[in-house]
Amino acid sequence: MLPAAGVASPPPATGTYQPAGRVDGPMVRRLLDSPTRGNLAGDRALIADIERQYRAARARLLVDPTLDRVKVLLAHDVPGARTVVVAFLNDSHALLRHGDGPAGAAVPELLRMTGTPDEPHPLEPYLFYGRHWPTDVGFRPDLLVGLAPAGCVVETSADGRIQRDGRVVRSWQAAGTDGFVVRGAGQTAERWRFTCDGVVRYSAPAGGGGVVRYSGPAGGGPAAAGPTASAVSTAGARGPVDATLAADAVRDLRGELDRHGLTGSVPRVVWGGRLPDWVPGAPEAVMVSSCSADEGCALLLKTRAGTLPRSEPGSPTDSSAVAGSPDLLVVPVPGEAAGVLVVGPEPAARVELFDGKGRTIASGRLDNGAGAVRVDPRRVAQAKVFDKGGRPLRTGATPGLDGGLGEPTVWAR
Repeated sequence: MLPAAGVASPPPATGTYQPAGRVDGPMVRRLLDSPTRGNLAGDRALIADIERQYRAARARLLVDPTLDRVKVLLAHDVPGARTVVVAFLNDSHALLRHGDGPAGAAVPELLRMTGTPDEPHPLEPYLFYGRHWPTDVGFRPDLLVGLAPAGCVVETSADGRIQRDGRVVRSWQAAGTDGFVVRGAGQTAERWRFTCDGVVRYSAPAGGGGVVRYSGPAGGGPAAAGPTASAVSTAGARGPVDATLAADAVRDLRGELDRHGLTGSVPRVVWGGRLPDWVPGAPEAVMVSSCSADEGCALLLKTRAGTLPRSEPGSPTDSSAVAGSPDLLVVPVPGEAAGVLVVGPEPAARVELFDGKGRTIASGRLDNGAGAVRVDPRRVAQAKVFDKGGRPLRTGATPGLDGGLGEPTVWAR
């Protein structure tokens, strides 16, 4: 049973305090020295109450009593949620805790929803966290928080467009806050950028990049039930397509587009079938694509869960990539440097793959324009397909075979 908030907790057994992080570096110090921020920062009585009750609950929160100062770094309401970030600190060390509840939540409820991580984390200049609710198709985020030192400029973007060369073009909007961003349900499908003293110090998907994948309609709406098998069209797809697996792939690609703040067409099923025997487990798979208005495409190859052997821990069950043309799609297959799946025009009977210097590094046969080739995807820079008579049909760059969809993550201390 949890002790009542606002009442001093009995000290835990010796050694159960979580180690505090050393205040290392000017940006970490700047974060801790920042004033209380958020739209509740002006409520002095509330801020004082948060500090008092969190100080009283420090033992339950595994906070070392030598961290004798308590400071509220963020207190903010968004529709449907209230969130706080509290620092416990002394001159050399600090520990951060965050809690959330419904909009208008009283401090005891915030405390009740303040957890302790399984293991200590080093202090960073930026803090990210979120609240995700389970649904029948994954997890739905209804709160994402990013906190940087005061004075940093926070920008958000939800209109990224993949280009034919693999780059992403997007516009940025200032969050209009002093170094923080809080998003509620329906606002989480975007990318964030923090600029401090004129230098971009953080740029990644909202919420710190996140490890929880979620699904929802493109454009940032809250997660909804994924499309049913009967609702997903397989018209024009090559090979035998499993409708249920196709629906899962469409849902997952929509979620990936949202997570990266990308726009694109409704995901299209382009291929289905079983991967070759040299792919670990030879799994059944479906490939889907979504192309931007600028004709750069996001690809997802989804394999049936549980078909890959446990002996291949480094082999992802799904892989994503960026393609430079809607008419010639290339995506890595599961396994360490196992190969690529190519889908081109239906008349294509053969593919040649080239490295960055234009040298042929692999080739393979295509059936109705589709087929797998055994090659290290990291070496492939271009693909060219030919018809049965050897006439070239399409040539396309393969700018994104290293996984991911678009921009690299920037994280500078």
